[in-house]
Amino acid sequence: MEEEILKVRMLGGFSMVYQEKTLVFGRNYISKSTQLLQILFLHLEKGIAKERLLEELYGRDDVENRNGSLNNTIFRLRKQLEAAGLPEGKYFYLKKGIYYWDSVIPVETDLSVFEKKLEESRKETDEEKKTELLKETCALYTGELLPNMTGENWAAVANIHYRDLYFEALEELCTILKEKRYYETIYQLTTTAAGMYPFEEWQLWRIDSLIAMNRYQDAMAIYKEATKHFFDDLGLPPSEEMLERFRLMSDRIQQSVGALEEIKKGLREKEEQKGAYYCSFPSFIDIYHVISRMMERSGISVYIMLCTLTDKNGEIRMGTDRNREASEALRVAICNSLRRGDFYTRYNESQFLVMLSGTTLENCQVLSARIDRNFRKEFNGHFRINYYMASVAELREEKDGETLSFHSAADCWKISQK
Repeated sequence: MEEEILKVRMLGGFSMVYQEKTLVFGRNYISKSTQLLQILFLHLEKGIAKERLLEELYGRDDVENRNGSLNNTIFRLRKQLEAAGLPEGKYFYLKKGIYYWDSVIPVETDLSVFEKKLEESRKETDEEKKTELLKETCALYTGELLPNMTGENWAAVANIHYRDLYFEALEELCTILKEKRYYETIYQLTTTAAGMYPFEEWQLWRIDSLIAMNRYQDAMAIYKEATKHFFDDLGLPPSEEMLERFRLMSDRIQQSVGALEEIKKGLREKEEQKGAYYCSFPSFIDIYHVISRMMERSGISVYIMLCTLTDKNGEIRMGTDRNREASEALRVAICNSLRRGDFYTRYNESQFLVMLSGTTLENCQVLSARIDRNFRKEFNGHFRINYYMASVAELREEKDGETLSFHSAADCWKISQK
């Protein structure tokens, strides 16, 4: 009977149901007995060799007698399973050096159902049936494998395996749905995936599906959310694929028909800002191109400055709370040190780009010293700022054999031959 099957959930959490009742299996979710049970469930079909089991359970622990520890863990696990509500028995056994789950109590895991559905989809030749099987496969993936065990090597390896299977199914499903123009379904599926794994791949699928449905504002909101995540958490600038979507969305949004008052409202700054104007990296690129063209007829002098945050040894550090605090302090310092007509953007967690118009090379030293002073007011720590500046004219000409270098706020500019 179906109710006599022990049903085990391992994706997105760990739980067991037997005879329609959820089994309460201790309060310590990372105990050795819990790990032993989960490892056995991961190897239901072929079992697991004793030596491998010992390594997975005690490989990182300082245990003198692994066999004795395993026997104690087995004893505790059997007592726990019986106390949880399973019929009395041994539950698992050792045969020719391999541990197996005892089939007297049949087990069905969500992992086995997930893999079975995926295998069926691989073999299916009818596209409609394949699509439904892939949908069912993706729906079965409700989260990472055993999230409480991610610190264990055996769980981490298995987690990557099942995550990649999920990605395989979702990628194939989205490709089929794209051909059928089921964009809303793609958006829903990839939004679920992005909630678990905010990788660029799924964000691009979300953006593309919204663009296909002419929902440009929604797509732009996802772009901003994704690029903020890449900047703040990973220290990465937008990829070229992301920038392509940004340009496309910007063009489409600008082509929308709007009333005069709406246009005027959109042109206004949201609030009065002091200091330089902060813009996104794609917007900075567009401004650079516009200014570069304006220079041809106006003759104004424009410089690009790269401000790089390093530790006292000159190394770039990213990903720490301290570095993020220093990065925010540098952003504030740049904003307060520049004029309202200047532009700046964050390239990554440790680097900012600044566009300075109507200035001279001699003023660079003054400006960088001002940034340094304001940075020290905002932040106390062993960080330094390195500056590199070049005129837009030089960047456009791309002179070979010359580099402009600016070592610190107190140094002078100098051109050095390579």
